[in-house]
Amino acid sequence: MPPESRGSATAVAASGDGAFWADPDARRVAGLTARSAMLGWRTALLELADSAPTFVRRMQNLALGNWHLLLTHDRDGTSLDVGTGFGSLPLGLAGYYRQALGAEMLPDRVRYAALRGREEGAGCRFVQGSGFALPVRDGAVSLVTLNGVLEWAGLYQGGNPRARQLDMLREARRVLAPTGHLAVAIENRFALESWLGLRDTHTGIAGPTLLPRWVAGALTRVRTGAPYRTYLYHRAGYRRLLGAAGFERVRVLDLVSSYNDYDFILDTGDSASYQLLARAGAIRAFYAPAGKLRQLLADRAPSVLAGLAYAYLVVGGASAITLLDAEHPLWARAGQAGLGPGRFRLACQGAAPGQLGLLTHDGREVTGLLELGTTLPGEPDGSILRTPARARLTGPLIPTAHFRWRGLEVRVWQRGG
Repeated sequence: MPPESRGSATAVAASGDGAFWADPDARRVAGLTARSAMLGWRTALLELADSAPTFVRRMQNLALGNWHLLLTHDRDGTSLDVGTGFGSLPLGLAGYYRQALGAEMLPDRVRYAALRGREEGAGCRFVQGSGFALPVRDGAVSLVTLNGVLEWAGLYQGGNPRARQLDMLREARRVLAPTGHLAVAIENRFALESWLGLRDTHTGIAGPTLLPRWVAGALTRVRTGAPYRTYLYHRAGYRRLLGAAGFERVRVLDLVSSYNDYDFILDTGDSASYQLLARAGAIRAFYAPAGKLRQLLADRAPSVLAGLAYAYLVVGGASAITLLDAEHPLWARAGQAGLGPGRFRLACQGAAPGQLGLLTHDGREVTGLLELGTTLPGEPDGSILRTPARARLTGPLIPTAHFRWRGLEVRVWQRGG
């Protein structure tokens, strides 16, 4: 599924079918909010299943931010989603954090998100506010998320788009606790899909992200009549951008295959995990030409895949250690239960909010699985992994231990004898 579009004009240009891809306009959101107050948000949402199927799927996906478990913050902390839209990400985070906040500029979206939060009974609060002036005190937040938001910062307040992005990043840093993290989910400027002709979802035309900024500006003015202001970057560019905003450590992870619909999270330097997924046929592709070429590259030049990823998760903070690192303390605890970190590790999206899987492998086959979540299924059947290719990936694994760690349930699976 292509990523979320932030406005109906962009969606129409990018897809050729605005009714299919676009978010509902303010009038339809008001109607949806009224129907949700009468029927409940889940039931009212289904009334849009035919006219806005992508929107409905996104609203139903409260597990979107499950990657946050890689950072294992204190569950008593607070998360903040900037540009939260209709509130799905904070609703998912509320199952983990004591308080999940969402800040959004558009009042109709704030009203709908707040209704969803009240109905779920979650520790969610939604406020109308800008990412340039967050209504949150200094150092109050453990995790700030920008999901498909940072690229749009250049559309506001004029001036240089990169400078506006830095303003937004510095504001996020202001509200973060000293041990907190910023997590930016965003497209790669040099995504393979762009090289193969997929139109940019921000401008609706092919190729602007691949060009020098001044050339992209001339192209978009000719094709759309507007300047080019939705800046994306490559891996090194994101590291430099967050570094310039004051983040001491920056980590770039690959969300396979899109930040709004992913199955796996990989360290971008881990070629062995790319190969493992490709050999198992586990990588879904929303753009067929890119999927076929990635499969070929995984066999012949896996080291180039990270630079051609469609979407990244860029993490900034005083530390950038995650569960993908063998030195993370959870692996020492798992080792006591018989499962070490292995040679390589990759993360797998969980089926429900607050669930994540960590696969260990030796480059040829999976050696173990660590399931973690705020809750895990009662029957140990490995069902938290969302990917339909799980059986082909993992093979015969058996549960060998179940323990609690920092407020999370953890279940250990190992390859049978």
